[in-house]
Amino acid sequence: MKVLNLAGVAPSTVFSHVPLANALRNAGHQVMTTASVDELLGTIAGVGLSAVRTTDPDRSPQQVIADSGLTRVPEDPVEREVMAGRWYAHMEYVTLDALRAFSRDWRPDVIVSGVTSYAGPLLAAHLGVPYVRHAWDIHDPRLMDEGAVDQLSEPLKELGLDGLPEPAMTIEIAPPSLRPQDAPPVQPMRWIPGNSQSVVEPWMYKKGAGTRIGVTIGTGVASYNQYDFLQGVVEQIATLDAEVVVAVTEDAVPELRDRLKNVRTGWIPMDVVAPTCDVLVHQTGGSTMMTGLTFGVPQVLIPDTRMYRAADMARRLAETGAAVVLSPEEATSEVIAKTCEEIVANPSFSAAAGKLAAEIAALPSPHEVAQRIERLVDARK
Repeated sequence: MKVLNLAGVAPSTVFSHVPLANALRNAGHQVMTTASVDELLGTIAGVGLSAVRTTDPDRSPQQVIADSGLTRVPEDPVEREVMAGRWYAHMEYVTLDALRAFSRDWRPDVIVSGVTSYAGPLLAAHLGVPYVRHAWDIHDPRLMDEGAVDQLSEPLKELGLDGLPEPAMTIEIAPPSLRPQDAPPVQPMRWIPGNSQSVVEPWMYKKGAGTRIGVTIGTGVASYNQYDFLQGVVEQIATLDAEVVVAVTEDAVPELRDRLKNVRTGWIPMDVVAPTCDVLVHQTGGSTMMTGLTFGVPQVLIPDTRMYRAADMARRLAETGAAVVLSPEEATSEVIAKTCEEIVANPSFSAAAGKLAAEIAALPSPHEVAQRIERLVDARK
């Protein structure tokens, strides 16, 4: 069986495809993976998957969006979420010709497509093969789908469709209790971290006898000059007599190590460090959130409230009692430190996080889901 993975727009979305892709490969199937951002080809290859280029390496995602005319950024979070669907749909649509050309040389039997990889259902309809929609985190994409359908109205008409093709299977990785009550039936799958790895040092996987707090604010520390904010957070948390570890990209390491002499920092695989932490502090990254949930770690979430997706995921997790949400305005370094202290002192947070971890562990494994995809494809022959 030949499987084409459409892995999306960010390293975290690539990482989410790794467990199932490996399960399919381990079952003897051929798997190819592509993304709608050219810079991700190295990430795909770095996690051991075969990477196929379908994008123009000379055009950045920003240029692709600018050329589309979709440059308006709504202030309202819901409107912005719908507009995000239009952005992703356009970014995917411009890869469709390359995907069709690739499929003439290497025709897939099934397409596994991330939630915003809207080229997946279009290519599947063109080829007449089943498509599987693969969730990346706990986010509900229905608002983005509205924008995507509007943006892709003409290509859909050409295929005789008035909406996105229905997937033959929808893989959901959220713990069942975190799914919206009105969500449609799905194929659940246990979420397993698939992030990039490195040579690990003992401090990454071993903590001292006291409290350990993990801090990460994504991949933009250097790009957006967030050193002062991160330094303030870490220095305040350190007043709690807690060990602090800071996960950042390599470009941010030299300055942070110079600023934070006694703090462990570097490119730390999240699946290595998360199990050692008593609390994770981050800006509501889906992959970081899911890693924390997998290991039953309570979280302090600082979502960008202008982004419906981040705010919605943070709210839903906080409602379970496994996290505390702080707005960017509330999230001063002093407040973050005080919140971490409260979470460590109150066992209800770790109990709620542990309950979600147990839900995740009870879901079907990627191996089981790979077998169900096999049966799905066999039934279509």
